[in-house]
Amino acid sequence: MPDPLKYLIVDDVEIDRLAIETLASRYTFLQKVAVCKHALEAVELIPILKPDIIFADIEMPGISGMDLVRNLAGKVPIPVFITSHPEFALEGFETQAFDYLIKPLNPERFARCILRIREFYEIRSKAYAFDKERSSGHISIKQGYDKYKILIHDILYLEAMKDYTKIVTSTDRYLVLGTFSHMQDQLPSELFTRIHRSYIVNRNKIESASGNKLFISTYQLPVGKSYKMALDGIF
Repeated sequence: MPDPLKYLIVDDVEIDRLAIETLASRYTFLQKVAVCKHALEAVELIPILKPDIIFADIEMPGISGMDLVRNLAGKVPIPVFITSHPEFALEGFETQAFDYLIKPLNPERFARCILRIREFYEIRSKAYAFDKERSSGHISIKQGYDKYKILIHDILYLEAMKDYTKIVTSTDRYLVLGTFSHMQDQLPSELFTRIHRSYIVNRNKIESASGNKLFISTYQLPVGKSYKMALDGIF
């Protein structure tokens, strides 16, 4: 993981820029490289400063944050939208944004985003390649010349992390280079259920559910509104 992770803020409202800076300053592994008042300024600075993270508002004069992120596809590893408009969330995620935060910023929600970003960088450095072949109740992944077998019934859940998929088992975590949809296709549909745009769970590992939350082992996972029907018959 780069140490520290460099971030750039793009927001046309001063109080919102200060709010992001204040919360980000709590994390020693984050380093501010620029604060921009509009997207055109960010377009000029990003190729020079090469930030790891960009915190972008959506509604701004001139170029919107959405268009900024689309134009920077592949140039900023982690784009995060911070906006007052929850109605743009689906469109935001379609730009491959890492996260979508609502103003006013909630410190706990911001913390979850930042810690996921750190985890992403930590395990990306040892990302595995996924072997499409599945047999004898396991999937195979490989890193370099080393090959590992993961028992399917040991998998707790999968989480989408941009171009990677995190596989969480009862004893370990793996980051596999491959799309979320592709990974889902490799697993038995009768056992694995999608509960959120970013999460697939092993139905046999679910311990309880409450509202829009689901509990597996020590993990608490969100349940998307459009995926609740997928849990029918489990409880």
